[in-house]
Amino acid sequence: MGMAGDMFSAALIGLGVPAPVVTGAMERAARPLGIAKVQAETVRTKEGPGVRLRIELEANDFHLTASDARTYLEASVRAEHLSPPYAEFSRRALEILIAAEREAHSGGRLDVGELHLEPIGLVHTPYSHKAPSQPKKGAKGTFYVELFPELATGLAGVEAFSHLYVISYLHRSSGYSLTVTPPWQEGERPRRVGLFASRSPNRPSPLGFTLTEVRRIEGNRIYTGPLDLFDGTPVVDIKPHLRTLDETDLGNDGWLADSDHLRLHKEGIPHPHASEEAVLHEAQDILLDVMGAAKGLEFLGASLEGVVCLTPISVGGGKVRFSHGVLPVPAPAVTAVLKRYRIPHVAGPVDVELLTPTGAALLAALQPRWRPREMGPEGKVTRRGLGLGTKELEPLNRLWLMLM
Repeated sequence: MGMAGDMFSAALIGLGVPAPVVTGAMERAARPLGIAKVQAETVRTKEGPGVRLRIELEANDFHLTASDARTYLEASVRAEHLSPPYAEFSRRALEILIAAEREAHSGGRLDVGELHLEPIGLVHTPYSHKAPSQPKKGAKGTFYVELFPELATGLAGVEAFSHLYVISYLHRSSGYSLTVTPPWQEGERPRRVGLFASRSPNRPSPLGFTLTEVRRIEGNRIYTGPLDLFDGTPVVDIKPHLRTLDETDLGNDGWLADSDHLRLHKEGIPHPHASEEAVLHEAQDILLDVMGAAKGLEFLGASLEGVVCLTPISVGGGKVRFSHGVLPVPAPAVTAVLKRYRIPHVAGPVDVELLTPTGAALLAALQPRWRPREMGPEGKVTRRGLGLGTKELEPLNRLWLMLM
């Protein structure tokens, strides 16, 4: 039934590692990003007693660049005094995951098919029935963008800018023509131009782009200058206006003012960005899963030289939601690991994600020999550990670890 990082750590506890050894290492590894609580519970199943981890994370939406993730992991390796084989295992797992994320994102489209935009909030304006074609400086009424509450943290630093761009989805747009007659023309014979030479709101992808003043921020609301949008228009993004880079006489450069980075952009000097690195999503979860696995293996004194994995690995099916929208299972990073390490796998048996990116990375980092499941384990099994997933599934959502 696949593999996830928490299931692997749970199965190690089932093999005899004291729960505090694993859960403590996991909590400490996650702590640099926020508080983490990990509890192990024993569950009776028809296959025997299993262990399930209950994990509460304060900052699992935190995204880490590859270099930052390596720094945090190395700090955990030192703090836990991991011996070399298990320290190297943890580094190997992280590097596999970093490479998979880089490969998954390198194609750009990530096999997404149709493009899906996620709204981040709504616009509130005085305009219910008719909106102006351009925002007017002296327009009366209250204008603000209200982000969904769970995204409010993303507003940190916006108050430093005097202006921002509001990118909206013009939900009242109805069809389009590839040629239009623009307004504000003089003469008896109006000129028709191509749609993309106009600012018509009726377009194949009806996105609005409005530059407006930032007046104040209250909670998840940005009170702005006038907006040329209907009340209730969905917002898909906001971006700060920078006077220097946008080459206007309007506004300021916010918290980027007088920075060397802004100077490099202004002078057109090539330079790296953090975004050019692989970015790990759900970073707190990744760090604790990797460290829990390494700490548990070290406690057991398990040899990493003779690991055998019974195959094929069940990857599940259906769809999975992550930072790039809703995609088919297996996720792109999982697919990258499966291909690179030639892991025998099979779809199903249920339509949920069974093999997670971190689970796939841990599995590949073990560098196992693949053995057909019907052949069973090699030799006599001395101990078994059953790790359970958080989903209640039929057949049982479980991972077996066996010591020979």
